[in-house]
Amino acid sequence: MPRILTRQFVRLTTLAAFRATTALHRATRVQTVSMSAMDGVVPWRERITDSIARSRKIRGGNYVQLATVDANNAPRCRTVVFRGFAPDGRLKIITDNRSAKVKESRRVEVCWWFSQSSEQYRFAGDITYVGGDGLEEDAALRKQQWGNLSDKAREQFFWAHPPAETFDAAPEAVPAGGRDAEGKMLPAPDVFLLGLVAPDAV
Repeated sequence: MPRILTRQFVRLTTLAAFRATTALHRATRVQTVSMSAMDGVVPWRERITDSIARSRKIRGGNYVQLATVDANNAPRCRTVVFRGFAPDGRLKIITDNRSAKVKESRRVEVCWWFSQSSEQYRFAGDITYVGGDGLEEDAALRKQQWGNLSDKAREQFFWAHPPAETFDAAPEAVPAGGRDAEGKMLPAPDVFLLGLVAPDAV
């Protein structure tokens, strides 16, 4: 067989094998999880815990993409910071009540790429935004998350007019570090929301 045909045959054979392997990989990786019926750690939680640990020292390793659908049925996607898992397995993020995503679909998808292990996780589920009037357990998680934020992160929630674009001028003066004159941490303002994503498919 001429060399050029041999190379083409090898490429086609390799491509077919790759597609077959990928299909099998996807079939074995995708799991449907009922969060309400979760009694303990499920396999994907064990796997992602290892992935998180391996990427802990990578800058941006805790950044995930959150996709929603707006009122015009157009897809929207932005990068948010993963803030850990709630005790019941929901993924935690934070946001401002004035953010556009709060008014968009409650059905969301989260995509998380781990460069150290070359793994991608996609979570499909519903998101709940928790304010100060949330359910008792969720409100407690919100309060805990507020206390876990850095001073700089807390400051942005005191902005009366948050920047609309990335390069807008800095907003007006706010309580330094989200603290009072004595250095005591101020309560979370109403605009501070804890987002809880309950995945039903991973």
